[in-house]
Amino acid sequence: MEKVSSTAGAVRNGCLVYEQQGQNVVVLLDTPSWYAWLETATTFTFTCEEGTFTAHKARAGNQRGGWYWRAYRRKRGRLSRCYLGVSPNLTLAKLREAASRLAADAEGRGSSHADESAPPLSHVPLSFEGLTSSVILQSTITPPRLPMQHVARPHLLALLEQGLRGPVTLVSAPAGSGKTTLLAEWAAMTTRPVVWLSCEEGENDPARFLSSLIAAFARVDARLGTIAQTDRPWHPCEHERILTRLLNDLERLLQHETVLILDDVHALMTEASQALLLFLLNHLPSRLHLLIGTRVDPPRLARLRARQQIAELRREALGFVPSEVEAFAQAMGLSLGSEAIRLLEERTEGWIAGIQLLMLVLRGHADAAEVLRATDVTPRFLLEYVCEEILLQQSPEMQRFLLQTSVLDRLTGPLCESVAEAGGGQQKLESLLQANLFVSALDATDTWYRYHPLFAEALRTQLQKQEPALVPELYRRVSRWYEQHGWAEDACEYAYRAGDLPHVARLLAELVPSLVEQGKLVRLGHWLDRLPQEIIAASVSLSLAWIWTQPLRTSQPHDPERVIERLTVLLKTHEKDDPETQADLQRELTLQQATQALARGDIPQALSRAAEMTRSLTGPETAWSRFTLWRQQVLLGAAYRVSGDLESSEQTLRQALPAGGTSPNFVVIASLDELYEELGRLRELGRLYEDLFRALAWHHHLPSLALALAHQRYGVLLYEWNRLQEAESEARQSLELVPHLDLARHSPWLTLLGLGVLARVALAQGHSERARQLLESEAFDVAQFPVPQASKDVLILLPVRLALRCGQLDPALQWASTCGFHADDPFTSSLGKGRYAGYVTLARVLIARGRGHSNALALSQAQILLDHLLEIAVGTGAHGWRIEIQMLRALALHAQGKTRQALVTLGPILAQAEPEGYLRLFADEGEMMADLLALIAPFTTASPDYLQRIQVAIAPVRAARPAVSDLPAPLPSPVEPLSEREREVLQLVAEGLSNQQIAQRLMLSLHTVKLHVKHLLAKLGATNRTQAVARARALHILTREDHMAPSQ
Repeated sequence: MEKVSSTAGAVRNGCLVYEQQGQNVVVLLDTPSWYAWLETATTFTFTCEEGTFTAHKARAGNQRGGWYWRAYRRKRGRLSRCYLGVSPNLTLAKLREAASRLAADAEGRGSSHADESAPPLSHVPLSFEGLTSSVILQSTITPPRLPMQHVARPHLLALLEQGLRGPVTLVSAPAGSGKTTLLAEWAAMTTRPVVWLSCEEGENDPARFLSSLIAAFARVDARLGTIAQTDRPWHPCEHERILTRLLNDLERLLQHETVLILDDVHALMTEASQALLLFLLNHLPSRLHLLIGTRVDPPRLARLRARQQIAELRREALGFVPSEVEAFAQAMGLSLGSEAIRLLEERTEGWIAGIQLLMLVLRGHADAAEVLRATDVTPRFLLEYVCEEILLQQSPEMQRFLLQTSVLDRLTGPLCESVAEAGGGQQKLESLLQANLFVSALDATDTWYRYHPLFAEALRTQLQKQEPALVPELYRRVSRWYEQHGWAEDACEYAYRAGDLPHVARLLAELVPSLVEQGKLVRLGHWLDRLPQEIIAASVSLSLAWIWTQPLRTSQPHDPERVIERLTVLLKTHEKDDPETQADLQRELTLQQATQALARGDIPQALSRAAEMTRSLTGPETAWSRFTLWRQQVLLGAAYRVSGDLESSEQTLRQALPAGGTSPNFVVIASLDELYEELGRLRELGRLYEDLFRALAWHHHLPSLALALAHQRYGVLLYEWNRLQEAESEARQSLELVPHLDLARHSPWLTLLGLGVLARVALAQGHSERARQLLESEAFDVAQFPVPQASKDVLILLPVRLALRCGQLDPALQWASTCGFHADDPFTSSLGKGRYAGYVTLARVLIARGRGHSNALALSQAQILLDHLLEIAVGTGAHGWRIEIQMLRALALHAQGKTRQALVTLGPILAQAEPEGYLRLFADEGEMMADLLALIAPFTTASPDYLQRIQVAIAPVRAARPAVSDLPAPLPSPVEPLSEREREVLQLVAEGLSNQQIAQRLMLSLHTVKLHVKHLLAKLGATNRTQAVARARALHILTREDHMAPSQ
């Protein structure tokens, strides 16, 4: 083993050996211990199969480059050397590569003169008396030192490496995007020879540019400096000849791939300097790669692009991602939470200079996220940066254009011309885009653009500082332009920014019908909140809108009585208005009365009021009449549906759908979604959503809440069709919209619905553990949702059903004991979706309990409940419900050992389900369904292909679902605990009292006692009083001593 000193070591076979306090220490390379040792060491030897060398640490003579390592090897009197880089870059792979290169040089296969990837050394001594009369700054031909807060960006370094396959790489982005730092980082880590030149204003002199370029190359090979001595003085007409001489010498002398980095190329603004750059681009030597860093693209790159000879990195690629923002914050000594990091990245869009400047603001603030949420945080140094580095570099005409158009959220040529009252708007936008001045195109045709948010914010602040009186006028110009071009919502927003509230009121009054039709009630409420009450009170439409949006603003549930009171007062207040206004108010009052009647179950009254509205809708069609009509049709559709007339409900709702080319009405679509699901018409439902998304593709807009719901509901349908990847995609699109909702209280339940689809997809794919993790997350804690209890009662059904599918029976039993649904509840002729979902979930719980614990009582209760639900579904034509109910009845029968009856029940349902594409409904039942499908062929006319597809879809479910034996032990109580009153009745029944005697004892009516007894029999799964008492004793609800208690 080699003898080594405390600062020297030997590397062999991937291990470092060095001596410390008389002991040999062995360290593996590429470990923290290896890099720690390199920081204190000064030399080591390296041996591998590729070759050997000795490495020495040195410091740059100009003190700019810090400490670095260089490798040396001497053979037959010939010394070869290779730049290794700074300590963190000394990986085993890099050392092996260096050994191989040095071995090649020693054998004469390379040049010992060309030192690879020249480190930040003192320049090679030159005698360039004839270059120019000025001295060349060494800092312009030396790669700059990496900043203290440097964040490593390996993915971008990899992109630069890929770019070396071609002759040219362009890194083009606005000021502060990290271009120079990225190029310097790459220069420090590469093993290739690097020539660096930072262009300055002086390089616009061609002689100065050539002198600097030659001096930069001379740092790699001193022979290149002789060009300056041979050709002096230089005449302007000889610049191209001198550059040609340099390029020829490079072609002859360069033995290895070499990279020329020209940074800050945007400084080359004269025609002469740009001509030299273009000549260089078009005549690069074969072993020279050109890497350009610039704020503005050099001219005439089209030929290189057409030949695919140029790789490009732009602002989008250079921006920090959240993980880099976090690393940068840590480097600056800040500890930021995930929300602050998200806000920082969102606000700056990854712009590194903006992030750094905003971080200076965050120092000393305990709640960084709160500071970033403030819309008026524009630090002084950010304003100075934008002003000095960007704005003042533009012509006076362009400065004025930037300042005046900064009031725009989106920019297009004609709009900019109207605001700035000057021509050439489109040309200016295109030149800004080409100049990388924080402008992004919003469409493929380069018609609409936008400024970077921080850039626009800084420009607006500068505008307010320079011309405060002009700002309201600019907003008025924008509002007028949008109004003239039919963009009423934008016109309204800019009128508000201008402070023109009467104009806002006029525009908003015209917008009310379309905003409500499109479901944009939150946006409408925001605008109303900005208006004084006296302006709202003067307008009937705004007064009505105020009433409609009040629940959204106050978080209070809709109160029909209060709405009717307000409308009555409003009708009296405007009794002297024109007849049409009076008619609008009266129709609105009638509509609200019909809605109230429907809510309390008075269907005849609701239909009567709706018909009264229809008779009043006479005269020419207006926006208000269309608005009133579709709301009346939605009401009628709901009334018909509740009454069980599903066919009339569909006809009415279809009439309410907007004609082609108009904005989608999601209120109507959501109503039809529920109806088609109930009817089992999945194909029609699919076409409904396809039409919706087709309309949205033609630039129609839906508010975030409606769009999120549309994606979620379509995801549910795709899931049923077993198109799992598409279903997951729709669910994720829905979840991506959640942070953009106007009201935060919608976020929890919408997140629940989206994650519910993802959990179902996970289970269908056999990933039960992933589904359980979702189910156990806070997102499924419905009790904490800020919604009315009635909404919670519906939302809780999703986690209950998922728990059953995950084999978690206890949570489902707990829900069943408190949900308020009972197997023996009296049923009307129809059910709403919420109540149906509740009862069918209870049936599933009962089947799961009966199946898992051989509990005949639970299965009997499930069968009774499903029979009631089937009667309603058949009576109303709810074919979709009937398919699910019959499928569950088949499972219950199979669990009771009545397999033939189960097959007879299931067979026809499969045949009816096939045309609509039902699949997951059956497949999600797993093992029991697979058992039945194996025997179903003689009992169904469904195609073998359809049955096979269900079986294939079941396979992952069977593998992931826990076995029946894994379910929890049975509880010593019925699914539904007895109420206190029912316990009293049960005790008296056990004593042998008749119903009449119980009524007298408890001072109840005979009818009430009969209902209690009926409930007891159902809950206990008994057919008579004697059997009920026996079951109660078996379940320890009633002891034998209970009926012997003395009478009171």
